[in-house]
Amino acid sequence: MGYKLQFVYNEDAKITLKIISNSPLQESKLVLLNPTNKLLIIRQKLKEKYGIDDKFLKFLNFSENDKNDDYVGHSEFAEIEPKDEEKLTLNEIMNKNKNILYIKCKINIDWNFLNEKCKFDYGCTMTFDEIKKANKRAFEMKNCELNEINSCEQGVDEFKTNEERMMKTNLFFSTDINVKNFVKLGMSIGRMKNEESNFETSDSYRFMKHAKISIKFNEYLKHLAPTHEFIEAVEKAIKSNDPENFKQITEEFGQFIPMKVILGGRAHFNERITSTGHYAENSNEIAVNANAEEILKANVANTSNYSKGKSTYSKSSCTKLIGGEPPDSLENFNEAAWVKSLKENYKNWDSIEFQDPVSIFQLLPDDLRKQIITLIGKRIHYSDIEDLNYYIKEPGKPKKFELKKIPLNISKMIQNKDADCSIFATVIDMTESKNDFFTCQILCPPNGKPCLIIHCVQKKFKRRECKLKIGWMVIGYYTDFNFILSDFNAQLKILKNENNNQNMINTELLNFKYDPYDRKVPPCLGIPVLTKLDSSNDSLIIGHHFFNAQEENKIGAYMFSYCSKINHYVKLPDFTFYTLIISNYHINNAYDTIPFSYSLMKKPYIDLNNDITAKPKFISLYSTQKTNIGPIFLKQNCKIIETKSVNCKCKCSFKNKPLIISKNNIECSLFDPYISDRS
Repeated sequence: MGYKLQFVYNEDAKITLKIISNSPLQESKLVLLNPTNKLLIIRQKLKEKYGIDDKFLKFLNFSENDKNDDYVGHSEFAEIEPKDEEKLTLNEIMNKNKNILYIKCKINIDWNFLNEKCKFDYGCTMTFDEIKKANKRAFEMKNCELNEINSCEQGVDEFKTNEERMMKTNLFFSTDINVKNFVKLGMSIGRMKNEESNFETSDSYRFMKHAKISIKFNEYLKHLAPTHEFIEAVEKAIKSNDPENFKQITEEFGQFIPMKVILGGRAHFNERITSTGHYAENSNEIAVNANAEEILKANVANTSNYSKGKSTYSKSSCTKLIGGEPPDSLENFNEAAWVKSLKENYKNWDSIEFQDPVSIFQLLPDDLRKQIITLIGKRIHYSDIEDLNYYIKEPGKPKKFELKKIPLNISKMIQNKDADCSIFATVIDMTESKNDFFTCQILCPPNGKPCLIIHCVQKKFKRRECKLKIGWMVIGYYTDFNFILSDFNAQLKILKNENNNQNMINTELLNFKYDPYDRKVPPCLGIPVLTKLDSSNDSLIIGHHFFNAQEENKIGAYMFSYCSKINHYVKLPDFTFYTLIISNYHINNAYDTIPFSYSLMKKPYIDLNNDITAKPKFISLYSTQKTNIGPIFLKQNCKIIETKSVNCKCKCSFKNKPLIISKNNIECSLFDPYISDRS
């Protein structure tokens, strides 16, 4: 009888464990493993007996065709998928000639060293030269999510605006709304310090990037814990009740923390152009940055120069190094030595890219965040002006105007209950009709998107084409803390008054006291908000004006309803009345309460000086006496604002008690959010 011999491991054998990584601290280990065991069992043994972190462990398949089994790169080894670990044995993937098992696992990194070097838990501020780390530490790094990358990339970065230049100089290469906001903030600070050129500049440079790992802070308080000093500074600022103190905090602790950081090395190179002479009057040679496409062509071709037309591109020189072992001078830059230093020692790594910046205040406990949000107050998140052309076919039929141009981030903010957003709108008639005027109301269905309801009020119905300009704005809290420095001067307050009493009129004192010694009565602007629109209320126009309550420095609101279908004053429907009170604004000439002028016919009006920009103003009428109240509307076009009364065919009691119009009795509150602080 013949026997077929087969080599079989029946017990643990001495196996050399080689860990593939970029860290020099990882050495080969001698371990005892059973080659007949499935990889799933081997994984468990490596974790329990030898302390190998299996979170990032990958088994690598050795091929007999590999000539260099000591190669430390990853290209000659195939990674084993986790789902196959219960099918494959150790014997099937190891180097059986030398009893070597290759694995790839988490790099053994001294995080204290890297954090000391890169200051992951310090706040940052964008500047025109580089990202600036704060002097004071805002957080303590407790943990993070680590992912190996090990990629190399070459290319060209271009920037055509100062904003793009600042973003890429500060190592942000992917744009989101938060990055844009912090760039905007950095530009604002730069202007105040006169650090920015008044001219837009375009530029480019060639780069080489070796990305080794990424770290992410996904769980705010578990990964980054606020320091006692930071908490103490925030509590002190809240207690002061002065939003300006948060500006001081950002100067000491930084503005934001990147929630994702790429570590490795990055090198920048410039290109030199030699011209035949028409670029400059006194020189035949000028140094500029080459076009991105041309640099890439030169780089791909691996030539020392690239010529196109009358320009010759000479060999590039290194202008900036981030990470890696630095040479004696950039002129002596040795690419091979620099790349080797990144491979051999993680201590040569540095931050080469930042992503997902969030405000330092965003990472505080909920109670402190909410107190800051309330103290900073509400701001205008978005404003726009849109054209609307439509045709009136029947009386009492309003036009529903969808806010289709609203940005996605603003739409999400409106849905965020913590932001407590409100929409205000206004309209002007571009046809300058003598008798017709238009009003705006807001429709906010409980589970739907907000939109505007436009009513046309006519003395006598007639079909007509309407050409309107509609202004609208979204006001709410900054829940992401991306407020702009100048906004600290703004004081916007929104009051909400529910009306469900179904009376002909509603007169209410607002829950607000103004300071009589600070300035005159602050401008108040109102807008009615409906939750539904159907046959019961679609022809109802809710009018309003404000009045001086003449007690305890309070302001009152007077509301009424008019039906455009039957030309009657009617009972008020269910609605919420929103009042915007502007106590202060960072652009002084954007808001005011001003008196009317009077024509020869004693008709009140406000001259807009034939505003060729045709920007709609947000307006409300204000009565200086609490007894002087009554139904009245305001009409606005690009030339004037004037009062309008309507014909009523009913016999309602207040019809015979109209608001008295005279120089000392009425004024107009006006707000223009579209005006620039540089105008």
